[in-house]
Amino acid sequence: MSDDLAGADYGSPTRTCDIVMKGGITSGVVYPHAICELARTYRFVQVGGTSAGAIAAAATAAAELGRNSGGFQELARLPDWLGGGKHLQELFQPEPGTEGLFRMLLAALEHKGDKWLWITLTGLRQFPLALLGALPGLLLVVLALADAGGALLVLAVLCGLLLALAGLLAGLALAVIRRLTTAVPDNLYGICSGNAQAEGRPPALTPWLGELIERCAGRMEAGGPPPAAPLTFGDLEAGGGPRLAMMTTNVTNHTAHRMPWAAQEYWFDPDELRRLFPGHVVDHMVAHPPAPPDQPGKEREAALYRELLAPLCPLPEPADLPIVVAARMSLSFPLLLSAVPLHKIDWSRTGNQEAESAWRKWLQAGEPQQRPSERPRAECCWFTDGGASSNFPVHFFDAPLPRRPTFAINLRPFHPDHGESPQESENVWMVPSAGGGQLAWWYPLPGAGGLLDRRLGAFLGGIVRTMQNRVDDAQLRMPGQRDRVVHVSLTEDQGGMNLTMDPEAIDVLTRRGREAGAKLARRFTEERTDGEPLGWRDHRWTRLRSAMPSTAEMLSGLADAYAAEPAAPERGYGALLADGHGPPYEMTQGRREQAALLLGQLTALGQAMRAAEDALAKDRPSPAAQVRMVPPE
Repeated sequence: MSDDLAGADYGSPTRTCDIVMKGGITSGVVYPHAICELARTYRFVQVGGTSAGAIAAAATAAAELGRNSGGFQELARLPDWLGGGKHLQELFQPEPGTEGLFRMLLAALEHKGDKWLWITLTGLRQFPLALLGALPGLLLVVLALADAGGALLVLAVLCGLLLALAGLLAGLALAVIRRLTTAVPDNLYGICSGNAQAEGRPPALTPWLGELIERCAGRMEAGGPPPAAPLTFGDLEAGGGPRLAMMTTNVTNHTAHRMPWAAQEYWFDPDELRRLFPGHVVDHMVAHPPAPPDQPGKEREAALYRELLAPLCPLPEPADLPIVVAARMSLSFPLLLSAVPLHKIDWSRTGNQEAESAWRKWLQAGEPQQRPSERPRAECCWFTDGGASSNFPVHFFDAPLPRRPTFAINLRPFHPDHGESPQESENVWMVPSAGGGQLAWWYPLPGAGGLLDRRLGAFLGGIVRTMQNRVDDAQLRMPGQRDRVVHVSLTEDQGGMNLTMDPEAIDVLTRRGREAGAKLARRFTEERTDGEPLGWRDHRWTRLRSAMPSTAEMLSGLADAYAAEPAAPERGYGALLADGHGPPYEMTQGRREQAALLLGQLTALGQAMRAAEDALAKDRPSPAAQVRMVPPE
């Protein structure tokens, strides 16, 4: 792989694919050349990611849109830019109130063996008032030198120095905690807003990402002015680009959201968002509210709510939502980057229910009487990193029987028995056979020892990572899933929170990412011969064999429940459908008859599939998949 991807020809892809990319902050430098390697053969139809994977997903979707305008060539140049100077670190620019915290973070990243000493020294430089904590101990030393003698002097001086050290550390801890609990919330729960740009400094993360998206899409020249309007999800669709999806986490409602969403329940404060996004992005969002409903009554109601909730503005529809906004909502690395505030009415609150009722009566009366005094109140919902709820949404774009491969790039630590190799092909792994990849990945806790025992921290961290990744990790071991995932192994010094990675480390990850893309392309492009690894035909066969018994179990279960006669006085589902049911979810007689006919056919099909259950399930891929109803993201 000696040819330059920045000068490669991407004009004639012969196949199509989808792709999903995992989060990992700076681990995202793996992705650009992996994507470009795939783009030589594949056209991306659907692209998804979360956290750092959302950056790569947004750039990939834009590059696919600008494929004929140098989009992938632009993406291929990204690693060289990241490896030049301190560009990666400069993307994260703290606010004045959080500068000290950021410097302490960098000290922890730059110094490994003696990092606690450097963190302390950096903290004292950033919070000099913490030195006051040493005064009682120093005073004891002075008094001892003035009045004590002999062994008492030595003991008093020693006690004074220990007290000074303890006071110094306590003062520093107090200063840091105070700054964390005040300045970070004031900065929208982040050390860096992602949009700060001091005079003479390069662009911070969000404006840089916006420019990268525009350049990849072929809508902006390097160093030139940005387009008047940012690239939106609608622009992707109109230009024949891929479908793009990202994950974000709503901390206020404890929910995961797949962006973009169609629900029109969120509002934004333009002044708040101007702290996080370039002005022209927010101006576009203000200028593109959702279209009013078609019904006259609903149209008046929508206009009224925009008046009542001002200065809040309704979030644009998906077609008008800037891609950079969705990407930034997905990559809000907790504490490092500010969360994104949106607003929504909490309809469980009595005051909002009463205000809504009063305004509805006012509208229905034709607006002759005095306007109600109370207004519904929208409360803030804080959106943070998508990786907090799903760090590897490998389920994006899945179908029981895929028509094209959905590739997934996973980032993980090296296995303890297989360390880093100088051959990058050995640092990238895919399952070698149909039965491979079923074993669970282990994350052992450290043993006791050291000045600072790490066991408790590792245990608590393991709990957080389990909550974050348990569903994603289980998905990776499923048949028809594990063979389409390429695993890129990283050391502790590669990716993660390493904002200070040197050019050599970035180059290593770039080459490793390209090897990952090449392995995926070979696996699903070349026709398999006997003795060679799994291919696209094998993948489709595995998905078919896995889907048949799972579907049979679901249909046979439905058939059993629909045909069963429950104990009196309850009636069966067929009788319930024949009799009809009032609100809610009422059906007309014609629709009930149509539903009864379809359910009867499904019941017969379910019974037939139950009769063939042994044939369908024998030697099925393992572990067995389940079909179940789950809420949408």
